[in-house]
Amino acid sequence: MLNFKNNRFRILMIADTQEGRRVSPDTLKLINASLDEAKPDMVVFSGDQIWGKRNFKGNKNEVERVLRELTEPVSKRNIPFAVCFGNHDRQVGLSNAEQFEIYKKFPCFIGETTPEIDGVGNFCYEIKDGDEIKFLLYLIDSHSNLKIGYDNVHNNQIEWYKKTRDSYIEKYGKPISSVVIQHIPVCEVFELLTQVKRTKRGAVRGFRTHDGEYFVLNRERVNKEGFMKESPADPQENSGEFAAFTEKGEVKGLYFGHDHNNSFNGDINGIDVGYTQGAGFNVYGPGKDRGTRVIDLYSDGTLKTFDLRYKNIVGKKVEKKLKYMIMQLCPTNMFDALTRAARFFACVAVILIAVLLLITFLK
Repeated sequence: MLNFKNNRFRILMIADTQEGRRVSPDTLKLINASLDEAKPDMVVFSGDQIWGKRNFKGNKNEVERVLRELTEPVSKRNIPFAVCFGNHDRQVGLSNAEQFEIYKKFPCFIGETTPEIDGVGNFCYEIKDGDEIKFLLYLIDSHSNLKIGYDNVHNNQIEWYKKTRDSYIEKYGKPISSVVIQHIPVCEVFELLTQVKRTKRGAVRGFRTHDGEYFVLNRERVNKEGFMKESPADPQENSGEFAAFTEKGEVKGLYFGHDHNNSFNGDINGIDVGYTQGAGFNVYGPGKDRGTRVIDLYSDGTLKTFDLRYKNIVGKKVEKKLKYMIMQLCPTNMFDALTRAARFFACVAVILIAVLLLITFLK
């Protein structure tokens, strides 16, 4: 089913649509335009397709309606698609396993899951040129929130990946070129950044494990069109997932979403590692740089990637202008919200002190 055409197989990655009960028409415009522009051979929704307990309250019919609406542009074009899960999907009141069963009802859904390991949707897809396997695509469940921060890919998933990789090496006598897609980034993504002083233009502040540190993209290591408008929200613990991907040299690319305001990629230990920015307009995002990612796999075992941005493939106008403006002002996460609140109250305090001093002086 997944076959090269003229020595190329094209994946379109759609990250963080994060829709509620009313799917944004601008999100759908972006998805439709991306499909028409890229003409992919496969689509991967990489997590946080939907969110919000208040939005759905566990209503299975409503979840199915929204997921069907989100994926319909893909299925009506007869393009096979699969999904990863993010940290928000389960918040709707249905487990990821229950949602996976809903996806199975949709035309062109080819998703599979490996039952003996943690998570839902972990699977290795074969991409062939004729009868020969040329690439493997691993979709991995990167799990959800912890009490503080984010979970990591679990040890039994890493062992599953190694066992799968090694089984192909044993069968074919060589490693098979591979690409990995998941929702939450790996800790190693910080290798593509440069730590700077807070006064550096464009610096973003890290949080949790990088609290108090400031970063910019290392322009010598990432694509020139890349951008980073928020700190990577990596797992609280490095479980060794990325180290496993470097062991045999067959993983050519690793891509994730999660942090909506980031889109960049660069080489880390021989693997092209990168972010796909958010696609959803009912949640915070990078303005009209919201987009999708094209991942081109070639039959010689190499790959290339680039993003498609709303402003370039749809235009400068959005249908829901007020909602768009509100979402541009939203904090990116709870840490950002608390930081903004602290700054606001600090400013208010300074103003009040200044007023009191002025009143005292005038007396």
